[in-house]
Amino acid sequence: MPKINIHDIELLQNVNEKRVWNLITVFYEYHSEFCTCRDCVLDVVAITLNSIPPHYQVSEDPTPAIKKISDEEILKVIKKAALKVAENPHHV
Repeated sequence: MPKINIHDIELLQNVNEKRVWNLITVFYEYHSEFCTCRDCVLDVVAITLNSIPPHYQVSEDPTPAIKKISDEEILKVIKKAALKVAENPHHV
């Protein structure tokens, strides 16, 4: 039986989290009407990540991640999340 190493958890990564962070910068470039303070951006990212399926893979795995959700779909979810945060921002 293989030994379980709790430190191996660092090898697991949600590929969609990286994608959301990359797409959030693109989103805000085209949507300056939304607040970009730390709290609002983190709220938008959290809502987005909770709204899309996670896609975990081992970080050392050289194979590219299979996209189960398109960038366009993620951008739609980001916009929906940004609208929700704008209605009830935490920074006020």
